Amino acid sequence: METKSFLKLLRKVIREEVQSVVRKELKVALNETKLDHKKVIDHGMDLHNIAEKSQRPVRSKKKFVKDSMLNDILNETATSADFSTMSDSPSMYQTSDVNSFASTRTVNAPIVENDVNGAPVNMANKQVAKTVGLMTKDYSALMKAIDKKKGR
Repeated sequence: METKSFLKLLRKVIREEVQSVVRKELKVALNETKLDHKKVIDHGMDLHNIAEKSQRPVRSKKKFVKDSMLNDILNETATSADFSTMSDSPSMYQTSDVNSFASTRTVNAPIVENDVNGAPVNMANKQVAKTVGLMTKDYSALMKAIDKKKGR
């Protein structure tokens, strides 16, 4: 058999096989169930409606301050913040925690050296010294008295 006739015969066989396989695949592809786009859109809208219903109800706005912009911000904060963890429960800080906080400080170390801008604080000024003294005063006795009054 000559090579030309062999190549023609080989091409014919390959062409027939490819056509039969392509026909089978097309039949499978054409018989597949098609997506109903309307159903998909309706499903998405249903999910959106469920999500909208499950959101928190809108609270009426309270008047905290006279400034309307600040009042709007405070209302947003009041509705979005979760203060459920803040309570007078025993898990919050107690007066017994004062000792552990106080133990982290060095006794003779200056408490305030620089202000918020990094400038040194003038402790010679009586008003500054008084303010710093009030801010760094040991209030543990007062807190113990409060706890005793509350019955803790």
